[in-house]
Amino acid sequence: MPQDDQIQIDATEQLAEVIDSGDAEYLANFLHILAPEVTTYTINRLDETRRTRMFSVLSAEHSDLAADLMEHFTDEHAADMIEQLEPEHAAAIIDEMDSDEQTDVLAELHVDDAEAILGHMDPEEAEDVRERLKYDEDTAGGLMITEYLEYRESQDVDAVIADLRTHAEEYNEYEVRFAYLIDKPGHFKGVVTMRSLVMAPPGKKLVDLKVRSPMTVSVHAKLQDLEDVFDRVDFSVIPVIDDENRLVGVVQRAAVQEALSESANEDLMKFGGIIGGEELRSLSWNSRALRRAAFLLPNVLLSAVSVIIILLYEPLIHKLTLLAVFLPLVANLSGAAGNQAVAVSIRELALGLIRPGDWLRICAKEAGIGLINGLFIGLLLGMVAVGLGWASMQLGWVETQQSRVGLAPLAMVVTLAYTLNSVLAVVVGGTIPLALKRVGVDPAMASSPILTTVTDMCSFLVTLTFAMGMLHLFVGA
Repeated sequence: MPQDDQIQIDATEQLAEVIDSGDAEYLANFLHILAPEVTTYTINRLDETRRTRMFSVLSAEHSDLAADLMEHFTDEHAADMIEQLEPEHAAAIIDEMDSDEQTDVLAELHVDDAEAILGHMDPEEAEDVRERLKYDEDTAGGLMITEYLEYRESQDVDAVIADLRTHAEEYNEYEVRFAYLIDKPGHFKGVVTMRSLVMAPPGKKLVDLKVRSPMTVSVHAKLQDLEDVFDRVDFSVIPVIDDENRLVGVVQRAAVQEALSESANEDLMKFGGIIGGEELRSLSWNSRALRRAAFLLPNVLLSAVSVIIILLYEPLIHKLTLLAVFLPLVANLSGAAGNQAVAVSIRELALGLIRPGDWLRICAKEAGIGLINGLFIGLLLGMVAVGLGWASMQLGWVETQQSRVGLAPLAMVVTLAYTLNSVLAVVVGGTIPLALKRVGVDPAMASSPILTTVTDMCSFLVTLTFAMGMLHLFVGA
């Protein structure tokens, strides 16, 4: 076993012993000295009972540490651990999280569980969280934080400096690079940089220091829109306003980048057939089994179509057993080509480079690629068919019907079948995401099973139809 793996296993065993001791200070000290690079692995290897006990112990006197540990994990994983705690213990930990993390984790919980936790939180803090939970997670409202500096535009520099000194410890976790100005009803009035604030003469009014034409984003702005905004401007944070121009939070560039990364990972998981776009092996067996079954069961029905086609041509396959070798080969290679087209279309949809109405242009561009690659790979498959067929005849592995047909026609069937299927696969693969997008279905989730069904069905049908024609032409059977 590699030395690093052994160290991590030893750390897990030591942590388990510390948890069993029930000493909160001992536990906190151990976690503080635990190397950051092994923290997630060590906690994840704990059994569920010990992990729950650990967070319960920490929630009493070291809830800030527990919150920091939770942030090592994905939102869904953190929510799964929070769900195992008593509501009062969970509330103590949630209270210490950044506002955006609070929203992300609670949004993953069942409504009743989330409400039970909110019921044990500070009423003002709980109401603030409830307001943020109303926004979609991939909008400015769902990504924003509410820890920022907010002052009336009528205040002066002296009042702000005094406030900063008085609440220095509280503001330690705040976004403090800017101060945001509001009027009495809370309407957004401007931004003052911390540099301007610190260097301003005593008594200077904040209204005289504010940035001209500050940029803001709507609380409903989508993730893609936020990405575009941060690409255009060199800001680390942008104020978020509601429909009545009230300042409700600030969204950070880092939060947008993290959300984009999570979205890309979810798309990858969906493309692999994980419903919901997120799965970890630390989740419950029931949850994981249902997520996978939800993807696999529809595929059973879709695959039945391909099976029926093979059954219809069973007499032909019985006569030309060598043909059966190439059926899955043609289907698999066609599916691989189609998946390449799917990936490109999903990417271009995400970047806003294509729209569902562009399907004719996509067909034209993909058909050329499919034809070129189809001919090249089809010829290679034809040569493989000749070589494999000759060897099989020499060894007596094929029936006499194949010998009567000959190898050249077989190679021709395989070459033409793959060429045609290659064109069909990339055209279908390129347009399926557009069609799904138009009807409001997630392309990353549904494209793969539909493509697999279509390519298998077409591959079997085309190959077997060509072979039937070949058999009639050369043998008359």
